[in-house]
Amino acid sequence: MTISPFDIRSTRSISYWQHTAGLPSATLPQPTDSVIEADLCVVGGGVTGSGAAYFAAQQGMDVVVLEGREPALGASGRNAGMVLSGVADSYAEAVRLYGREAARELWQLSIDNRETMLALATELGVDYDRCGSWLLADNDREATQLAESHRLLTEDGFPHEYVDANPLGRGFLAGLYRPDDAVIHPARLVRALSAAAQATVISASPVTGFVERPDGRVEVVSERVRVIARRVLLNTNAYSRLLDPYFEDKVFAYRGQIQVSEPTTMIFHQAGYSHFGYWYFRQIPEADNPGMGRWLIGGARHHHFATENHTFEETPTDPVQEDLRAYTVRYFPELADVPISHRWAGIMGFTADGLPLIGALPHLPAVSFCVGFNGHGMGLGLMVTRRALDWMCKGAARGVFAVERLGKRD
Repeated sequence: MTISPFDIRSTRSISYWQHTAGLPSATLPQPTDSVIEADLCVVGGGVTGSGAAYFAAQQGMDVVVLEGREPALGASGRNAGMVLSGVADSYAEAVRLYGREAARELWQLSIDNRETMLALATELGVDYDRCGSWLLADNDREATQLAESHRLLTEDGFPHEYVDANPLGRGFLAGLYRPDDAVIHPARLVRALSAAAQATVISASPVTGFVERPDGRVEVVSERVRVIARRVLLNTNAYSRLLDPYFEDKVFAYRGQIQVSEPTTMIFHQAGYSHFGYWYFRQIPEADNPGMGRWLIGGARHHHFATENHTFEETPTDPVQEDLRAYTVRYFPELADVPISHRWAGIMGFTADGLPLIGALPHLPAVSFCVGFNGHGMGLGLMVTRRALDWMCKGAARGVFAVERLGKRD
């Protein structure tokens, strides 16, 4: 199958996932003057927004989702499709940054997220592969961190395997294998989750503002409709800073780039990360021939911070794409000459300390948010969103995700 990686309607790239899940209609809906009332208005139709709608509907809420494009056309359909335990940092680094108890809580939450996501995938008929994942060291500092992570993970009872030298026979210095991690088609998952929520989903309707009403409800103004809701939850990640200046010093937009090859022989059956998560890779098996698979590799942002940080542009760039190929040449040379079928970019939301944020806008307390997933929305998004809903509706604790923690930073 030879397919174009670009959306004919714009310069934005289209990912392999978005293409194979079905491209959106070339004709977008026209604006309307509709007014809809709801218990909850979710802004953003990605994995966390669709998850929020699903969980809220289970609690009996009437939910409206406002999406600027269509579900899974943003970062949730532009990632590598990895459902991993842990956060962006190694366990040893997480312990150093957040403390042992918080790191343990984060790891368990990521495991709960993985199991919840895979259970939902089974329920919704979305295929996944529990293939396991490798954290691979390509430098001495990372190898030292993996050794320390192995010790701490063993003490805290998290399942893993550790290899202290050349785990794949490809020149990596050490490796930590997590046997229960999985890979999935992220766009199909998000669209299935969105449909299962049975919420009213308004696509192609970017939010332009909020109006606080005398009765305590909030009017959410968007390009196609206005929604009057008792509560609002922003699941807008990197784009939060475009909605309200409150996020300007809290959530930062960084670009991630990926390329995918034409089918070739399967040689790597797990998900892989190296260099503190700046490189990530896997092969995507062909549905009709599992012995063949497409090589997916993403990353290289650490070589191009000047262009990849603080941007909302989704078009891939030659320098990053060339670095992705160079990594393949170095560690997976037998895949280096396979033609590339797709190149794309997605915008991730990062926070100052690497953890998501749950809170409410100080000037609009009925507008809550669950944002800033630091490239790990698939790994934490559903559970953090569920925690945000429990905080909004039941007063449950937000734990390490409470936005007020940032005010305590030097």
